[in-house]
Amino acid sequence: MKLTEEMIDDIRNAASISEVIGHYIPLIRKGKGYTALCPFHDDHDPSLSISEDKQIYKCFVCGKGGNVFRFVQDYKKVSFPEAVKEVSEIIGKPIDIDVDRKPRPVSKYQRSYDLLNAMISYSSYLLTASKYGPDAMAYLEKRGLEKDIIERFDIGYDPNDTIMTAYLKSQKFTDEEMIRCNVGRLQDNGMRDVFHHRILFPIHNENGEPVAFSARDFEGRSDAKYINSSETEIYTKGDIIYNYHRAKDAARMAKAVIVCEGVMDVIAYARAGIDNCVATLGTACTQKQLDLIASLSNDIVVSYDGDRAGQAANMKIGELAMRAGYRVYAIDNRSDLDPDELINTYGKNTLRDLYSKKVPFLDYAIRYYREHLNLENYNDRKTMTIKVGALIDLLKDEYDRENYTNTLYEITKLRKRDGETPIKKEYNRKVAHQVALDGLTKAEYTILLMMAYSLQAVHLFQKDLGCLLDDNDQKLAMAILDDYRRYEECSLARIYDQSEDEEMRKLIVTLATAEDLSSEYREEIFRGAMDRVKREIKQRKLRDLEKKIAKVSALSEEETNQKLEEYLKLVKELGGSHGKSSK
Repeated sequence: MKLTEEMIDDIRNAASISEVIGHYIPLIRKGKGYTALCPFHDDHDPSLSISEDKQIYKCFVCGKGGNVFRFVQDYKKVSFPEAVKEVSEIIGKPIDIDVDRKPRPVSKYQRSYDLLNAMISYSSYLLTASKYGPDAMAYLEKRGLEKDIIERFDIGYDPNDTIMTAYLKSQKFTDEEMIRCNVGRLQDNGMRDVFHHRILFPIHNENGEPVAFSARDFEGRSDAKYINSSETEIYTKGDIIYNYHRAKDAARMAKAVIVCEGVMDVIAYARAGIDNCVATLGTACTQKQLDLIASLSNDIVVSYDGDRAGQAANMKIGELAMRAGYRVYAIDNRSDLDPDELINTYGKNTLRDLYSKKVPFLDYAIRYYREHLNLENYNDRKTMTIKVGALIDLLKDEYDRENYTNTLYEITKLRKRDGETPIKKEYNRKVAHQVALDGLTKAEYTILLMMAYSLQAVHLFQKDLGCLLDDNDQKLAMAILDDYRRYEECSLARIYDQSEDEEMRKLIVTLATAEDLSSEYREEIFRGAMDRVKREIKQRKLRDLEKKIAKVSALSEEETNQKLEEYLKLVKELGGSHGKSSK
């Protein structure tokens, strides 16, 4: 079936832009609309503004903007028909249309992905269905991993030092490819498996492509319980979040993402029925990893081990996330156990209970410093005041800042120094990315917005004004009139779709996301805006007359008198404010 204008209108009218964008990225409620971290640039302070009533979005940093279809086009890198089809599926009104799908370019790393997928498949067989697997399966079952968990996380087994490389060679992969993927190494006696005699936990990138392995020795053959893949052309440890591709839907549903250390911690949460969990595969967390985590949710829950190292890791990532502007919580695990040990020792309900009782990160930080510093000592009290005080300054809520400041003083008896508050940061960011409108531009924008949402405004515009001074503004005014003529109501999102004028599209996005403009029709404001435009028209005409009168020698006496009469009439209408334009 061919995509028609009626189908496009039907899907656009039925779609909620916040619902569709929220299908891909986490949203934060703000007034009548939403904000979000912009997915089109490296964003750390939510700069994407979404107008629900106008069905338009805009990023105030990179400038990306549009309607619901444009977002899907840019986010998924698909054609317009593909975007319409995808939106229809998201909103539950699927349409069966023919789309011209261009073949996706094959990744230059596809051969490596294919090799690792083959290895995952074969190692799974070796674990669950071969003669080599019973001991490894018994170990996993003892650890509480049931068959569905083993299958969900693609867990496998490499029973000896040649079986995997031999299999991969039989699948037409070369020694060089195995070495490049760090699954085989060339020794004097030939190719040997890197992860032999170990249980394999595959690691995927954010797109779900396999890139590495974490491998567990369960027989005590090595001093290293776990070994991980070395970095390769497809695997950089600091760029990967374990379980991202599985956790993204659950994290968006839960509106939170849990961050822990290793694969078994993620699996422990999954065993407890909690699927919005990822791991950094170590206690360090890079900015790239934090960006990936935050793309799942702005609410981040840190859950590293309960021992001293784990608590320190909670502090590091929690502080990093707070400074980046995210809402941060912590699992208040006061044992020396990691999530896997907790669930095996005390049962699944223990982990569920801890998650349900997660605490604001500042509460966790206060307890951490109280337990790790000697508050009888002035220098330690000063250290706590400085460190916790810096976190308090990051809070966006003034009431929260005041209460935490009072709590800190009660503990240390030291006054914290005031720092720059997030309110100031937010103000500075907005000033940097939103240009103040001059009086004339604001008047014309007000006219356009009210026309788009009120037929009364349209009639008054046609009767008392008829045109706008800026060429782009005038083009949009005519497009609004035409939209009313064709559809009996106006939709800026529809005009956006139907226009091929990129400047008009940019203007629509600017109008729809301007925070200091109202689209609600109020006649006195609308007339005031038209008066401002009329005054500018007269002022421009006046300045033109001044130039002509200045060239009086080129005019006849009759023409000179005529121009002077027009000039005096305009001066009178402008109340003597000739030559000045109010801003």
